[in-house]
Amino acid sequence: MPSKLGIHAIMPGETPAVIRQLLAAGTHVPTVKAVVSIGWLKDVKELDPEIVTVGRFMRGTDPRVNVEGPELTGDLKKSAQKVMSTLLPRWEQHRTYVDYWEIINEQDPTGPDGHRQLAEFMMHCMDIADAEGYHLALFSYSMGVPEWDEMQAVVETGVFGQAKAGGHALSLHEYADPMDCWYGEPLPGRPTYPNRGPLACRYRWWYEDFLIPRDEVIPLFLTEANVAKDLPLMSQQEWIEQMRWYDTQLREDYYVVGAHLFTLGSAGSWDNFDYGRFLPALVAHAVSLKATKDPTWPTAPVSPEPAPPEPTPPTTPPPPAEEVPPAQPRTAYSRHYLLLPQNATWSWIAACRRYWETFKLTIGFSADDAAYGPGLEERAVTVVNPHLWPDDLGAFFEAHYPGIKYDPVIATTPQQLETLLDRRATRGRRFG
Repeated sequence: MPSKLGIHAIMPGETPAVIRQLLAAGTHVPTVKAVVSIGWLKDVKELDPEIVTVGRFMRGTDPRVNVEGPELTGDLKKSAQKVMSTLLPRWEQHRTYVDYWEIINEQDPTGPDGHRQLAEFMMHCMDIADAEGYHLALFSYSMGVPEWDEMQAVVETGVFGQAKAGGHALSLHEYADPMDCWYGEPLPGRPTYPNRGPLACRYRWWYEDFLIPRDEVIPLFLTEANVAKDLPLMSQQEWIEQMRWYDTQLREDYYVVGAHLFTLGSAGSWDNFDYGRFLPALVAHAVSLKATKDPTWPTAPVSPEPAPPEPTPPTTPPPPAEEVPPAQPRTAYSRHYLLLPQNATWSWIAACRRYWETFKLTIGFSADDAAYGPGLEERAVTVVNPHLWPDDLGAFFEAHYPGIKYDPVIATTPQQLETLLDRRATRGRRFG
């Protein structure tokens, strides 16, 4: 499957037409994801049975159950039963044409313990799915989530060993502007690799550091991916060049099934991400790759015959290793980070647009990323609605990252936040 760029859609929209065009040209869409409106995936499978389908309902049969943000305290098995019992009846009628089901969406619990609890919740969900004959796309983490130590905590639960045994998959979201933004830069406290980044291809930290060494590789879907920018502001050429770069990276990794480009058929909900006018370029790109060969899923590894040990002369023990100081920036610079609540939607990000355009600060959702930075001249964090975090952020920064400038902002709506930040931009003042 040469191109790994697939489709995310809320309504079918242009999806069937794209599938037909690619089939006529001798290639096809690798994967399609539907949200809320699921039944049209039956038509997708009838057009091309090789397409791998993913579905997600935002609500189950019981509207009181928050399936996207489950309870992760107390009895996690009961929490999983509560979520799955309201989703299973909705899945049943689509059983024959949906290959994988997502459960939750873009959760980021606090610290390693929170992510460990999320993994345990997923393990209970897999138990139920296995008994009912369903395959899950696990986690559905948002861009830039989780951190490396949180990944480690998740892996150590054994969730991926169980997922591999049950035929489940991993779901992640990746956005960036441009797609190669910060590509080749490390996660906090980790080594630098030229083929990984904190946004695009962040998934390689999961696979290269944990899943491949542990022989726990499972299929990967990037169930949301696109340029993190209002697409009406982009030209077709600019967009397809970024997608071509991203596809080149995905095609290097055998375990990537595909990326669901967000979104076609948006039903008016996500017009700023609707790439329908770029479809001719996307189809032409996919057709151009139809004859290429990509890495295939490896068979069971064959261990080479061990060489007989050779006697070695005694050696004196090496001197103790010197403690390596934390990596320092190439040059000292100032960093200003706008920290949004972890459940913030796109409307909150959009509210920061003029403020970002004026001061070119970093926008993100990780308190550790916001405050980390040995050797910087200035570390400033503007925090939107710090009261929504489970801990006192001011105390957190003082305890773990002393010396930062802490700038809280309270806004009850995205519109209020936009007004507050626009006022700062007008005055040319970053802080209130």
